[in-house]
Amino acid sequence: MSATLELIPLGTGAAYGHPDQAQSGYLVRAGGTAVALDLGSGTFNRLLGLVDPIDLGGVVISHLHPDHLSDLLAARVYMAHGPGLGHPLRVHAPPGLGDRLAGIAGGETWAGITMHDLPGGGGELGIGDLSIRHAEVPHLPPTHALRVGHGGRSITYGADCRPNEALPALARGTDILVLECTFGASDIPEGAMHLNARAAGEMARAAGAGRLLLVHGQPDADRDASVEIAAAAFGGPVEWAREGLVYTA
Repeated sequence: MSATLELIPLGTGAAYGHPDQAQSGYLVRAGGTAVALDLGSGTFNRLLGLVDPIDLGGVVISHLHPDHLSDLLAARVYMAHGPGLGHPLRVHAPPGLGDRLAGIAGGETWAGITMHDLPGGGGELGIGDLSIRHAEVPHLPPTHALRVGHGGRSITYGADCRPNEALPALARGTDILVLECTFGASDIPEGAMHLNARAAGEMARAAGAGRLLLVHGQPDADRDASVEIAAAAFGGPVEWAREGLVYTA
């Protein structure tokens, strides 16, 4: 495993996306540790091509919307009845996730996963060679933005959120900032709990991030225009994250 801090997007789509997209999910790895941030639909199969889930340090779920966690239903079969048998997968998530998933899949098959609640407000996890700081951001309560650090480098994943001050504070000086861009180049509708390109760029500037990766755009979002708008607001490098590409902090 790499000694550098790496990010590999497993899925960058929104609640629905293009035919070749998976929903939200990211693999972060450094030293001897690999951790998944969210596991939306389509991401577990892609994870299998990169790391044996038996060797995964854990999964951290940002919030309880299905497009960020639904492939835990596949993971639990792999870990309870498949090759992962006997190697429970640690999942850190907002309280209540286990009950919700058991209501869909049945409680008897959850021996392959152990659930650990993320404390409200924020906190820090140590998973192998990675440190993970988390802070609540405004979306579905509670939603946690996640900052993963190793060797003085960091990658911050903003989960889903509307414009706020908590995320730039968590992401201060981060090398790579991954932000949703649900509304692309369009305005944010009144009351919506998501970002557009301008808001993402402004938050990246406020954080003093090294570079900005846009994700979670609606399928009709104009990506070229979004990158241009976000770059103007940020003043730094911006691109739409590409699934399967390795980004090094």
